[in-house]
Amino acid sequence: MGAKAKNASESREPSGDGGEERKLFKHWFDRALVEDMAKGLVKSGGKKRFDAGLFVQRCEGLDALEMGGRVGLIADAMKAAMGRLKTHEAMALLVGSMPPLPKAEGGASAETDERPIASGYRHWPYGEFIGRYGLDDVDASFEAMVELTQRFSSEFAVRPFLAADVDGILDRMEALVEHPNEHVRRWLSEGTRTRLPWGKKVTSLGGATERRIALLSRLRHDEARYVQKSIANHLQDILKDDLERGLEVLRSWSREDHEGVRWLVKHAARGLLKAGHPEVMALFGFGSRDVDVVSLSVSPKRCRIGDSVALRATVENRGKVDVDCRIDFAMTSPTKTQKHSRKVFRWVDRRLAPGEVITLETRHAFVHRTIRTVHPGRHRFEVLVNGSSAGEGVVEVGA
Repeated sequence: MGAKAKNASESREPSGDGGEERKLFKHWFDRALVEDMAKGLVKSGGKKRFDAGLFVQRCEGLDALEMGGRVGLIADAMKAAMGRLKTHEAMALLVGSMPPLPKAEGGASAETDERPIASGYRHWPYGEFIGRYGLDDVDASFEAMVELTQRFSSEFAVRPFLAADVDGILDRMEALVEHPNEHVRRWLSEGTRTRLPWGKKVTSLGGATERRIALLSRLRHDEARYVQKSIANHLQDILKDDLERGLEVLRSWSREDHEGVRWLVKHAARGLLKAGHPEVMALFGFGSRDVDVVSLSVSPKRCRIGDSVALRATVENRGKVDVDCRIDFAMTSPTKTQKHSRKVFRWVDRRLAPGEVITLETRHAFVHRTIRTVHPGRHRFEVLVNGSSAGEGVVEVGA
């Protein structure tokens, strides 16, 4: 769910010795959660409005499902357990079972760490319920989404509503730009992204680019980094969908003397910076080509999956003025299909005086990641300075 769901396929829970053990996120949606959820829903609506026994019964079979299936099954079971309740009654029941809002500290909500395990993950089925069964009463459903967002998020729940009436829902969301809760303000940006991770594609959002930009523009001075990060991710979506329009926004916002806006603009442009896009590099002061890579070494030359190697690069400013340098490294690796893929990794930004020479060191681990698998074979490294490639180091990785 955007940043919140980034690592939702795997999560960690405390172990008895104070350490952590890995637990698949889907396993948090189990019978114990269902039974606890049933108690809260009965307390909210009473036994006549919510059949706890039927709810638990309809949730049988969770263990055989992946996370999306579990969330959907729980949502459908909730619907069955509510009998013939009208939509506004169902939404009131959901809201009534939600915990009190966390206490605010310094004008912002206490929970800003984006960890779904830590707080409201258990309410994920609530959002699924709203998205599946709330379209016939937008007023009640939208109010429920606002309440849910302050405890978890409704970025997935709002997608079917946007698909049904993008202008009408944007009207409602625009009215919340100054909401006191930062989770709600973040939702306005996150829920309307065209490329929301795990989110259903909403074609009509592609035709609402100008309204989305206007919404982000009204949000851009938000002081919460939590909100800024979502705006940056949304702007990155726009850059991917319409590069020229996105660049116009980057140019305009980059001129502002506002720390938060400067941060989010650079974060939004991170993909283009890694790609060495000339205009974007220059926009952030990384346009100089007066820096040479004197040497690049990678050691050891041979290793196995699970090992790491050390990268050591020496660079020199051969120009006559100070130079701001964005220094990254790229790795070209074999794939399962015997082709090759290239990925850029962040290294460091440095300002070099005329004639200055620096040596940088970092390490790269050949370990499997959720989004990247390491394959045996020749892996080639190169240094990128302000978008220009130089130097080469090769490592043979064995199984």
